[in-house]
Amino acid sequence: MPKAGQINNRRVIQVRKFSSSEFDERVDFFDRMARTKWLGSLHEELIRATGTWKGKRILDVGCGTGRLLMRGAEDTTEVTGVDLSPCMIERSKQLFGETKGPKSWAFLTADAEALPFRGNSFSITVSACVLFLMPDPEKVLSEMARVTYGTVALLNPSRVNGIKASAQYVEKHRLTGEEKDFLIQWGRVAEHRHRFSENELTQMMERCGWRNVVHANNLDGLALLTTAQRA
Repeated sequence: MPKAGQINNRRVIQVRKFSSSEFDERVDFFDRMARTKWLGSLHEELIRATGTWKGKRILDVGCGTGRLLMRGAEDTTEVTGVDLSPCMIERSKQLFGETKGPKSWAFLTADAEALPFRGNSFSITVSACVLFLMPDPEKVLSEMARVTYGTVALLNPSRVNGIKASAQYVEKHRLTGEEKDFLIQWGRVAEHRHRFSENELTQMMERCGWRNVVHANNLDGLALLTTAQRA
């Protein structure tokens, strides 16, 4: 279970590292979540924030079943996805093999804290609903900076996200079924992982080699979309 500490008068969540088997067991769960309208809309916002993917080399850190890459890839896009879960990677390969997507794609089992790529390998790196789960977010941000020569785009729960806030969103927008269930589950998990403020995330990213950090709130403030450039 997470433990709370107190550093510089700020509550800090210390989180354990997930094992690959925990995600292996939830492939269908995460794939259904990626296909909800609310998360799909966030994926679209993230893609728009990075500009065109035409002719670009894209990396998705914590790619899950590859749904984000499928949304943004064009014929000339080179896409690479990494995930800790071998079963997620197998599902990604299966889904991309069944589509008429980009001609160049690859999916690898890898740890976000130790990406298996040379420096400056990708023009754009994306990561959705991943950084907030990491025990050491700065390690992940540093690895992203090492392998990226252009833009990064991140999607995380905001500081205010949680069960109560997600339930209020559900009621306001009359979400039902899995749209409702997955959003509330996201809020439940967020309460026990990292919930970054804009200032906190900016400072962290700048320490890791990113500049021009820009944040945008989505889903009535539940989601934080962040873009930055490689310093």
